[in-house]
Amino acid sequence: MIPSQDIDAERSVLGAMLLSRDVIQEIAEAVQGGDFYRPAHETIFDTILDLHGRGEPADAVTVTAALLTSGELERAGGPTYVHELMHACPSASAGAYYAGIVAGHGARRRLVQIAGSLRQRAEEGGDLATLTEEAKTAMEAINSGSGSNIRAVAETIDATLDSLDEAVTYTESPWGSVNHFILGWRPGALYIVAARPSVGKTVAGFQAALSLANKGPVAFTSLEMDHSELELRMVSQEARVDMKRITSRTLTNGDWQRVAAARERWNSLPLFIDPSADASMAQVARHAWSVKRKHGLAAVVVDYIGLMEHPDKRKSEYEVVTEHSRKLKLLAKALGVPVIALSQLNRGSESREGKVPQLSDLRSSGAIEQDADVVILMHRDLMGSPHEADLIVAKNRHGITGTAHLDFVGHHSHLRDKAIPTGYYSQAA
Repeated sequence: MIPSQDIDAERSVLGAMLLSRDVIQEIAEAVQGGDFYRPAHETIFDTILDLHGRGEPADAVTVTAALLTSGELERAGGPTYVHELMHACPSASAGAYYAGIVAGHGARRRLVQIAGSLRQRAEEGGDLATLTEEAKTAMEAINSGSGSNIRAVAETIDATLDSLDEAVTYTESPWGSVNHFILGWRPGALYIVAARPSVGKTVAGFQAALSLANKGPVAFTSLEMDHSELELRMVSQEARVDMKRITSRTLTNGDWQRVAAARERWNSLPLFIDPSADASMAQVARHAWSVKRKHGLAAVVVDYIGLMEHPDKRKSEYEVVTEHSRKLKLLAKALGVPVIALSQLNRGSESREGKVPQLSDLRSSGAIEQDADVVILMHRDLMGSPHEADLIVAKNRHGITGTAHLDFVGHHSHLRDKAIPTGYYSQAA
């Protein structure tokens, strides 16, 4: 049971923020939403930061109104409770002191939770190296959130300048017209490939994984297709066998010859598929770390982010996707490899002329756009031009944006560059 003084510290932090906007930023640098024990306090904290970030007043009246609009006022304790918080802190200037208490207790709770999870999995015979790596990553995250990594530019600038002599290693994607924009897959970066259902995001994601496997081991987590379904797509794509004949099991002698010719490559293909229909973020990370420890790792591909499970069933879809998006970015940095996550677009483009998707169509969470280094939106006119596909580089943190025009070869489950080299147009980033 949490001591009452810890709850009092949380109330004091919120009270200080409601009393003076001058302390909001200072407190925000010390505390994160997950540090609060009471969900109501986290909700109020997030609302204050949202108002403050928009340049609007964040007092008891405006916060109450914002909570009412979002439908979370009762969850936050009601209007009376919000107003009572203003009397919980003796002085706004004491907010930073109480913020330190809240941050410390939040870090301790996370540490206890992580230790408990690791202990249980260790007792169940979990992979030792995987558990060790996860423990290191978790500890780094806890330390990062506690303000222990404060360093002046003077301490880091020389290392940054030295890095200018080191070439950034990109692994080219299978599509030259896409590489025109993104150069290739960058280590430590998060790539989102998003599309409406049936447009072909799994085709694109799996083709990317097979291409990356030419450079090194790839950890592929599939939440939509089982192992055999993906392997049959691989047969169609790499042996150039019509998918319809594979599905109907009517392969010709020529098909079997091409399969036999491709079979030798598959003997040494370092593609590791985890077909976990109920995979959580922890399972995705566990699979990736395990492949890295045993074989090395060139990339991680997840199909797709919207199907990933979350242990807290009370969280909304928005909260779940936001959390998963952030953790995928952290995983990419921790592993030092590109992470490609497929995502689904909402129906926003359906009522738009041409039905061309935009960043705002990313389903469930703007955090995907925020966390991703590159966002690629896939578009096909399924009725008019089903054999053509646009890969729209809508966000590119390290380069230009624009559209690559490709051919969609559905019967062989792959995308290919158009014959002419002008299969793209660009625009300023």
